[in-house]
Amino acid sequence: MSHDLTFDTLHEYGTSDEGITVPVTLSIGEVSIGFVARVDTGSTFCIFERGYAEMLGIETEAGLLTHIGTVTGGFDAYGHTLTLTTLGYSFDVMVYFAKEESFKRNVLGRRGWLDQVRLAVVEYEGKLFVSKYGDE
Repeated sequence: MSHDLTFDTLHEYGTSDEGITVPVTLSIGEVSIGFVARVDTGSTFCIFERGYAEMLGIETEAGLLTHIGTVTGGFDAYGHTLTLTTLGYSFDVMVYFAKEESFKRNVLGRRGWLDQVRLAVVEYEGKLFVSKYGDE
């Protein structure tokens, strides 16, 4: 049995060792900041460097404290609701900023991004196909 899928957006991320990267903009009120994040299907949450919260004028520790477990241990992060925009789609979601300034990764995880979109990956060609969930 075959299945047909259609997508609104094609993002070519290339096939480098950097992983599946996409441009991201975080916004709160009139303030926004753009950078690149990796798609991480193993991450429960969207997690970003603490410095981005500070650039947005967010008091990091005022957010919802959460301990995030990883295969190598864990770390603390603070959740804040803001607007996440990527590949032409915007969502008001809870994202997390790492407590420690030494955390230098930015990932789009299952809650806050993957649960908002439908996607397909063609790794050999470095292509990510995306549509907003519910826009079938």
